[in-house]
Amino acid sequence: MKSFLKTAGIICLSASLFSCNNKDNVELKNLQDSASYCLGFQTAAMWIQRGADSINADAFNAGFKAFNIDEQNFPLELDQEQYADLMQRYASNIEERQLQKMKAEFAPNIEEGEKFLAKNKERAGVITTASGLQYEIITEGKGAKPSLFDTVKVNYNGTFIDGTVFDSTNGNEPLKLPLIPGALIQGWIEALPLFAEGTKAKLYIPYDLAYGEYGNQGVQPYSTLIFDIELVKVIKGKAPEQTQRFPQFE
Repeated sequence: MKSFLKTAGIICLSASLFSCNNKDNVELKNLQDSASYCLGFQTAAMWIQRGADSINADAFNAGFKAFNIDEQNFPLELDQEQYADLMQRYASNIEERQLQKMKAEFAPNIEEGEKFLAKNKERAGVITTASGLQYEIITEGKGAKPSLFDTVKVNYNGTFIDGTVFDSTNGNEPLKLPLIPGALIQGWIEALPLFAEGTKAKLYIPYDLAYGEYGNQGVQPYSTLIFDIELVKVIKGKAPEQTQRFPQFE
């Protein structure tokens, strides 16, 4: 997004310096006029890319003029906490509308995933945890089991429920991954401590334990994922010194 804004600003500035034509008939007589126009353009571009569908131009201009660099005041007689709360609520409102739009657009992913998991859990050997994660052990390992903050070496093959491969270590060395919440999808964080070193297993991960409502590069939002994994090695790690609370699974 930064590169887009930088490019957009350069184009806007160049155009306005050589031509004062614009649809609002605002006179751009000098560099400051042109730069001011572009600041408005860039601000609109930033918020529209975040999901804002409209901005009240009069209110925007009034808020811009209300700022006093000497007083460092906040608009509408708000203190810093009230101002932050207002903007957080506005951003949350935008995010909620975006999520609803994406949920409607990718509803088939939700429906197909739920149908697949409902049928899959009835198969012999498939275990379903309280979170909705499903797994089956293909080959039982005999080594140590990893814990949070350990590092694991794994071979894996990731597919969608239609069998399309989206990620794999096939043909490469096993991948080292830290078992740190936030560093891996939650389905892996929950599943890997259940397996002993040497285990080969299959994971069936609902979207909320995978890449969720937003998806990831190559993975659509609300996608249920399947992983064939081999836990090659467990490398013991050390928990951070500061006490942190993480979800616990049975």
